[in-house]
Amino acid sequence: MSLEEISIIETTDIKVENPVIICGLPDVGLVGVIAVSHIIKSLDMEEVAYIDSEIFPPIVVFHRGTPTYPLRIYQKRNMLAIFSEIALTPESIHPLAKSIVNWSKEKKTSMLVSLGGVGVPNRLDIEIPKVYGASNMEYIRDNLKKMEILIMEEGFLVGPYALIAKYSLQERIPNLVLLAESYPNYPDPGAAASVITALNKFVTLNVDVKSLMDRSEEIRLSARELMRKTAENLKKMGKSQEYELPLMYV
Repeated sequence: MSLEEISIIETTDIKVENPVIICGLPDVGLVGVIAVSHIIKSLDMEEVAYIDSEIFPPIVVFHRGTPTYPLRIYQKRNMLAIFSEIALTPESIHPLAKSIVNWSKEKKTSMLVSLGGVGVPNRLDIEIPKVYGASNMEYIRDNLKKMEILIMEEGFLVGPYALIAKYSLQERIPNLVLLAESYPNYPDPGAAASVITALNKFVTLNVDVKSLMDRSEEIRLSARELMRKTAENLKKMGKSQEYELPLMYV
């Protein structure tokens, strides 16, 4: 394995036909991580693959006494979920995003979905966070409008989802980005509940978010350290640029 190589190792025979692939990677408010973790548990998804590289931190995760890889892929029928339990370093996000998009292309995905958050300073005053959507495909943008999901008209996106969007554009893979209003530097289960609700309009998940909200405080406490490391790495990636407008629209 070369230093920049990312390997996606399938531990079982993944049989899917034009699957929906959902990404839950560490980002603002850990929205995607919390949302995808809840989806995996609620649907009792099966672990089918893991992602590994020498450029990842030297970490294994123990679950029920068994060591496992921090970046894993789960399956439930025709849905695949990519989930990370570690913060992503700036050096890893380019090859990781490219590997995810290439793997999604191999699987002939019908839609590659990125779930995340967009930091808002008045999050404390927001009871139900709004969700913004964006896509490289016109028909998906039309569906966003029909489903009354706000479209992210202008702005920047920085981090792993930005690269997934860019590489999806290059490969013409249908990509949907759903971002909920979130605390910038605190784990936000409420924002995760909002993106799950929005996603359910595209994919019939039938995932109950009440149990997620009931565990909000527990999730915030358990995710503090991952949020701290993620915030440090996002700063290095220039995440603050998301709050600016593109020059041609100023």
